[in-house]
Amino acid sequence: MKPKDRITLTRRDFLKYSGAGLVSLTAGGRYPFPAIPGAGWPQTTVPNSRVLLHTFNPIVTLTPQAVREAMLASTDLNWLREGESVFVKVASNSNLKPPSVTSGAVLEGVVSLLKEAGAGRVYVGDMSGAQFVRHLSDETIGSTRDNMRQNGLLAAAEAAGAEVHCFEEVPFEGAYIPGIPAIDHHWGEDLQVAEVLDRVDHIINLPRLGKHVLAGASLGLKNAVGWISDHSRMVLHRDAATFHEKIVEINAIPQLSGKMRLTLTLVDQALTTYGPDSGYHLPLAQPMILASEDVVSHDQVALLALLWARTQTPADALAVDPYPAESNGLNWWFVRVYWGEEAAARYQTLPAFASLSEPEVPTHVNLAWESLRGGRSAAIEVIASGLPINPSLASILTKNPNLGVVVA
Repeated sequence: MKPKDRITLTRRDFLKYSGAGLVSLTAGGRYPFPAIPGAGWPQTTVPNSRVLLHTFNPIVTLTPQAVREAMLASTDLNWLREGESVFVKVASNSNLKPPSVTSGAVLEGVVSLLKEAGAGRVYVGDMSGAQFVRHLSDETIGSTRDNMRQNGLLAAAEAAGAEVHCFEEVPFEGAYIPGIPAIDHHWGEDLQVAEVLDRVDHIINLPRLGKHVLAGASLGLKNAVGWISDHSRMVLHRDAATFHEKIVEINAIPQLSGKMRLTLTLVDQALTTYGPDSGYHLPLAQPMILASEDVVSHDQVALLALLWARTQTPADALAVDPYPAESNGLNWWFVRVYWGEEAAARYQTLPAFASLSEPEVPTHVNLAWESLRGGRSAAIEVIASGLPINPSLASILTKNPNLGVVVA
């Protein structure tokens, strides 16, 4: 299709030809998620929310096509106008291969669909973790771009036709802007976020499905840590008593919450121990895609999917997972090594939890319901598409009625 022909297609035509045959989460209109308190949204009844769970056979359906189908079933793309910019936020925290980072296989489907829908500049980017990249006022140590070259994301983004944007490549004096969560928060004036958030029109969030030795899990909400400066990362880890709260609060920055259109996770592998970098890689014979316009609902289902993946992880690998017993000590060591003795002297204890799935446990996923949504959804409808959902996965998703997950 020639570029000049593309804009002659109506949005209805585009959706018809691109997404035919897959049930749409947006059919009959979107479910309006209540936004952050104080932002002018009603905080009365929290409606049902929806998460797509699309299972496919990679021998029959290529991953980019499965991603396109899942994306079209999850959002109608009416938010995207001709020529608008989109930032595709990956997790490139290290130079290790997926699932330690976002799978590059997802980018071809996402970027190509955005371009066909009329997007202008499509960025793909992140800033790696402090053990790999430090962006300081007087020097930059390490390179996210080099990490992306090694983990495969750079080649995947460039092949898809996206522009790679690494936050530390912006000169320090202009690289960050104040991040002001639109809720009560614990950051004070210490939250600084990448300046590109002010410039782009829309954000697509592409986390991975992974364990995290400090946060418990690394999913869509946790992926927001990639937006913040080195100073803010120090504060997050040093003032660890409110570690989970501060992760949620990053997601309440208006430039992020107001521009986030979709969170989508390709699960062809899962990182089921340790994390965010090393750990056990569990391959899935039948990959699945989790997608939702609501990051909190996405993460609730993704967390349960991660716990399901851990049931398929060898016992010897689970036995050496340091979470939660060693999490606080590892975080203190992390602060001391990367930010020095002064930061370590002010260190606060990091909470870690034996259970990540119980709704009353103050993990960042659970805290996000109240802080960002005003309460839990009455129900989280998991819309199964493609191949039948794995019965053992379905059982874990619906096991705890207090989480409100139902499989449609």
